[in-house]
Amino acid sequence: MPRFALLDWIAIGGYLIFALAVGILLTRRASRGTGEFYLAGRTLPWWIAGTSLVATSFAADTPLVVAGWVRSDGIAKNWLWWGMAVGGSLVIVVLAAWWRRLEVTTDAEIIEHRYHGRPARILRGFYGGYHALITNTMVLTWVLVAMKKLVRVILDLGDQNYDGWIVAGALLLALSYSFMSGFWGVVITDLFQFALALLGAVVLAWKAVDELGGLGPAQAAFAALPQHLTTMFPKDVNPETGISTGWEALSWWMKGFGSFVIFVGVQGWLNKNADGGGIGVQRYSACKTENHARGAALWFHIAHYCLRPWPWILVGLASLILIDPSALPLLENADGTFRPDHEAAYPMMMAMLLGPGLFGLLCASFLAAFMSTLDTHFNMASAYLVNDVYRRFMRPNQGDRHYVWVGRCAEIGVALLAGLMATAADSISDLFVLSLSLLGGLGPAMLLRWFWWRANTWTEVSALASSTVMTLLLNTTQLGAAHNLLDIPYPLSYPLVVGTSLVICLITTLLTAPVDRDHLCAFFAKVRPVGLWGPIGRSAPGQKRAIFLGWAGALALIYGLMLGIGEFLMGTPFMLSFCCAGVGALVLRWTWPRTAV
Repeated sequence: MPRFALLDWIAIGGYLIFALAVGILLTRRASRGTGEFYLAGRTLPWWIAGTSLVATSFAADTPLVVAGWVRSDGIAKNWLWWGMAVGGSLVIVVLAAWWRRLEVTTDAEIIEHRYHGRPARILRGFYGGYHALITNTMVLTWVLVAMKKLVRVILDLGDQNYDGWIVAGALLLALSYSFMSGFWGVVITDLFQFALALLGAVVLAWKAVDELGGLGPAQAAFAALPQHLTTMFPKDVNPETGISTGWEALSWWMKGFGSFVIFVGVQGWLNKNADGGGIGVQRYSACKTENHARGAALWFHIAHYCLRPWPWILVGLASLILIDPSALPLLENADGTFRPDHEAAYPMMMAMLLGPGLFGLLCASFLAAFMSTLDTHFNMASAYLVNDVYRRFMRPNQGDRHYVWVGRCAEIGVALLAGLMATAADSISDLFVLSLSLLGGLGPAMLLRWFWWRANTWTEVSALASSTVMTLLLNTTQLGAAHNLLDIPYPLSYPLVVGTSLVICLITTLLTAPVDRDHLCAFFAKVRPVGLWGPIGRSAPGQKRAIFLGWAGALALIYGLMLGIGEFLMGTPFMLSFCCAGVGALVLRWTWPRTAV
């Protein structure tokens, strides 16, 4: 275990000074009003908004989770999040531009733009509180859990007695500049945080490959690992247990090709971020134009899926060779048994391979990744509480500076709540899966609001309620119970949640009254959506066809680049994937001006 040297402290201290300086310098600008504190005055170019979104999704937890998945289930486990590029490509093509046209502060605000009446007002307020106190807090919790694990390994803390101090210190660091500079501080520091975090990941991957003798010997060593760990696509590896019937056999199949089908075909576009997600919507709304919003979405998806994961995957594969499972700390299962904590392998590789200076650089990069996620979710949770609850229902006629200070106080409250939850949790992966399932059934309703005129407030209320109930029924092991109530494994539980919610929300929609026609016409005139809007308005000729072509082109570009880079690093044929990416880029370029009508 390396000790911190002077160079390590210089690297960490330099980053902290930079972050605090940005917070202080931008405090006055952020304090002008909520438009500056939450949206940076809607002046961001695509490369700042997109990079900020990448940095936010690049938290301290993600390298640990990805490397842990590679060790326990193989590279193909990453389709759990890679599949979401299916829905993300639709955001690139049209949804980012539609959000910018709507000029909202949060995604909860769309409820009163799209629907009308008292139910819409209540649903907007509920979404504001729900996203601030539950969904955003859940993300903050698993990021803090990752920080606990990192600090335990880096400082060689043998027990959990210091977890409270670790969490408290992490929260104070992130709040130190988010509190002062709001969204301006978030996006400006995100530029530096992304560069530093990506550099740190690449340095550790390079050292891991070098430890194996270089890229060629490393590729040979990876090829010698069990195939189900190194293949890009899931394969059904029979565990030779004689399983042939029942849920247990289905559970085995779901770890292979069945999981891939669900991750890409269902979860990939019917998920909690189906139409952009709260964090994405804030960035798109903050862009200077609709075209910049689409450019931000494109850059985010390329960086998110194609550039970032492979350094983490290389470290995970190398750790299979360099770290024996017996050397890992243990996590307790619900039934009292123990399992290796594969998420701890990544910080152990840091401690094993890096010397003075580089070790500090990696620690600083993790600190940057950690703070870039926390500051965003502090600011986003505050925006929900102020914009959709406090100003809308409690104190609607106060000055902008008043709301900025209320928002700052809200950040502190959310931080305290997340800190309490983080001291009790210890599995990042379980929290991530639970969060996906909890709002998974809301995904269809989120898309229907844009593409079907008949959707109403009750469409979303019924989808949210049924998704929550189904998740609690099917994922009780993640809530502390000894067994799943219905014994249905994830990811099979996911399409059951989504399918049930879709049926219920469609039936509810048809049994309830449509939205007022004048209200719908105003929404259509401002956003100009496509789809089943016949009684309300018509889209531009050829726009629907261009959207489908653009969607396909964006998918080919993203997945072609992602797989091609991975195949190159693994030493397998890669030209076909890069050719697909090239064709996708040409198709996307051709459709770009034809979809934003």
